[in-house]
Amino acid sequence: DTSPVLSTPLLDTMKRTLEDNGQIMLFLNRRGFHTVVICPRCGQVIKCEHCDISLTHHKNQRLLVCHACDYQTRPPDRCPSCRTGLLHYAGIGTERLEREVRAAFPNESIRRMDSDTTRGTDSHEEILASFRRGDVRILLGTQMIAKGHDFPNLTLVGVIDTDSALFSPDFRASERLFAQLMQVSGRAGRAEKPGEVLIQTTFPAHPLFNALRSQDYPAY
Repeated sequence: DTSPVLSTPLLDTMKRTLEDNGQIMLFLNRRGFHTVVICPRCGQVIKCEHCDISLTHHKNQRLLVCHACDYQTRPPDRCPSCRTGLLHYAGIGTERLEREVRAAFPNESIRRMDSDTTRGTDSHEEILASFRRGDVRILLGTQMIAKGHDFPNLTLVGVIDTDSALFSPDFRASERLFAQLMQVSGRAGRAEKPGEVLIQTTFPAHPLFNALRSQDYPAY
């Protein structure tokens, strides 16, 4: 069965990369398991009481967390507005991505790198070192995996979800997305082996992706 998070082309390319003894980096710039909790009856989104932004569901911790101020609360049993008990959990975070990747590749060594998994003093460098040594075959995480790292055996970079940033109400969001994609795509194929970059989007004809294909930063 096709994963709802990983597309068939990306899954097939990941399998081929692993068979060729390459390494894989998957980029998703949102932590947590679900990125929004919404009431399907009245449309109420569960938000931070301080920042008025949607809370992210961290399933392992059984918490809703604000990624702006770190406010935390237990997921409610019912909608606070209409009191219905059928809340909908939607969106993709790195925690859910990790579960999907482990289900698809149960025999591979996989590590997640985000601010939830790097709270220890040496965990950030330890994860990167294990990937550089080849002890980890698939590294997934947020933008901290994209910045300036050089991995000679990394031959595939997959970007999981770009559409939420592409159509964000923040007018700077697409510019930030372009910069992030330029940065993360530069991780693949930095040594003798050629690299591939696969970006999952519903809008492949968008001008941002046309500029990205040609690495045309000035035009964008």
